[in-house]
This record gives sequence, C-alpha cells and structure tokens, in this order.
Amino acid sequence: MKICAIICEYNPLHTGHLYQLSKASKQFDHVICLMSGNFVQRAEPAVAEKFVRAKFALDCGASMVLELPTLYATANGEKFANGAINTLKNLTDIDSLVMGCETYDTESLTTIATVQAEESEEFKANLSSFLSEGLSYATAITKATAIECEKKNVPKEVTEAILSMPNNLLCIEYVKAIIKNNLSIKPVFIKRVGNGYNNPSIFGNYLSASAIRDLISRNDYMTTIPYLAGDGYAFVDELKNHSVNYDLFSSLAVYTLRQNGINGIAQTYDCREGIEYKLYENANKFFSLNEVLSETKSKRYTMSRLKRIVLQNMLGITKEIANENAYLPPRLLAIKETFKPYLSENGEKMIIRASDTERYQGEFYDKYFEIERKASTLYA
Repeated sequence: MKICAIICEYNPLHTGHLYQLSKASKQFDHVICLMSGNFVQRAEPAVAEKFVRAKFALDCGASMVLELPTLYATANGEKFANGAINTLKNLTDIDSLVMGCETYDTESLTTIATVQAEESEEFKANLSSFLSEGLSYATAITKATAIECEKKNVPKEVTEAILSMPNNLLCIEYVKAIIKNNLSIKPVFIKRVGNGYNNPSIFGNYLSASAIRDLISRNDYMTTIPYLAGDGYAFVDELKNHSVNYDLFSSLAVYTLRQNGINGIAQTYDCREGIEYKLYENANKFFSLNEVLSETKSKRYTMSRLKRIVLQNMLGITKEIANENAYLPPRLLAIKETFKPYLSENGEKMIIRASDTERYQGEFYDKYFEIERKASTLYA
C-alpha cells in the first residue's frame, strides 16, 4: 500500500487543488491531507469551518484529513513546515510528500533547500551581514542563498526567481525539514497549474485561492463556483449561511492588543526587537486592525508577520510554548470507511475523541489544548 501526504490549507479547495489531488491519487493508493484548521498561515480565519473543508477534501480524493495543530498552522513558513513534517513523521507507511511548486526546475529547488538546510558557516555569516544592513529577512536569506548556490552551478537569477514564488518557498521548507529530520519520505513535486498565487485573473479553468477569497469577501459567490472543487453550490451555501465576520475579528484583535498590553504582546512567538511598543501604541490610536498594521509595518516587520503576532496574542501562543519540542497530536477531521484500518496502528497518535486529550498530561499539553480551544471558540 503506497501512501502519500499533502500539507494544505484548502482555503478554499479549488480546481488547482483538485488537479494536484487527482495526480496524487493516480500515483498512490491513499492520500492523507494534513490541513490547517480554522485559522490559516495568513493569520486570518479560514473562509469555511475546518470540518466542512475536510469533507470536501474527501469528496475530491483524500482518504483522510488531519488537522495541523494551530501552533504550526499560524506560524511562519519554516515553523509551519517543520511542524507539519514532525507531525507526519510519527505516522506509519507514508512514502512521499506531494507538494505543488511553481517551477519545473525542481533540481535547482532541491539544491536551494539543501544549502539552507546545511547552513554553512559562510552562509550564516552572509545572512547575518545582510540582516545587519537593515535588509528584511526574506531579502537577506535570498542573497545569502544565491551566493552559496552559485558555487553549486545554480545561477543567481535562477535562485532569486525560485525564491520569489510563495509555493516554492513552502516546498523548500518541506524539503529542508525532511533533510534535517533525516527522513525517508520522498518529495514529489507537481507543477502548479493556472495563474500565480496572488494573481487575480482567470486562467482557463483555474483561479487562485486569493482571488476566490476576494470574490467571497465581496459576496460574489456565483463567480467562484466554476473554480471550486467538488460541489461548488453546496460550498457556496455553506459560505452564505456561515460567513466569516472579518469586521468582528478585526475588533476583537484590536481589543485583545489593548487588553493584553505591551507585556502580553511581547510574549508572543513572533514578537522581537521591541515592536510590541509600536503595535500597542497604534492599537490605542486606531479602531481597525488594518490601520493598526499599516501604521506598524516596516522593512523588518512585514504585514504577514505582524498579523501572526496579533493572532498569537489572541490565542496565547507564546515563545515559551512555541519553542517546546513535544509531539503535538493532530485531530482527525475526516476519514473514508475504506481507510479506517489505518487507525488501528495510528489512532493513538491523534485526537479522535475529546477523551483522547487525557493521554497527554502536563502543563505544556494543558496550554496546547487551551490554544486549540481558544481557536475553536474565537472562530465560532
């Protein structure tokens, strides 16, 4: 029995994802999806509730859907990928990790991942030097990586092009995590079809997730239906009946920044270098989260990082808990009848019933499950 895994968000599950699932289903007997829950890496609420998205994944070819722990799902790319790989490595019989990339040059992509995983002394020195010049982390690591990759016959412009694409960056983080954990899981790359990650234009039968979310935010549900995987009408009904109130989320986020104060913000995992002072100051000046973030944004603190800090502040994701290395059990969201025998060996490594949390004792797990409870409560 050949099993592959796909790390995903399906926010929402669209025809591009269906293409990947279909390709994976032809190569493997079963597909396990490790999916973000009610909050995604953009540090925003998912467009639809996690069990709804999991059901659509089963309808489109997955054999089982597990929830990626919120601690990982709302983290930066590196921690997101490491957490996902650390979750998967505890499950049996996973042969490969299928991932969608934005380049056909997967050999160069693998070289880039290897360079970043190995972190030679020269690489670390260059990265430190570029950061000290005031460059953003993304720019600094691209420049440091390009220098090392040129020694391995990957031209600078190729490295820069590959590192400019969001899906490539996640693929690189997955491969790095596999290398660092010395796992036998094989990376399987499937070239993305359709337009780019943030491209709002229609490309044949494909539309990017961000473009679909933009249509949803404007209540233009009917335009999205041809680009949604599975029963698009049923998904749209779900969106209409249980739409996310982003204005309420914004108000709650600003309230929590004010309520937790400078010390509370400073404890969040992604908060560094005193940014808590500016964030708290702006939270007390402005009512909307967008205004707070726009006024706080800087070269070193991108909008995405600030949004993560805000969500971590809401959920209680602190440096202390995020730096723990204990195993975080994923929650079973959906499974096909034909795949249930897999649970006989792996069921104890996941949360299936509420009582399963009792297997995990201690202060750390109390805090971990409290974060999951807060995420569910906040989303509701």
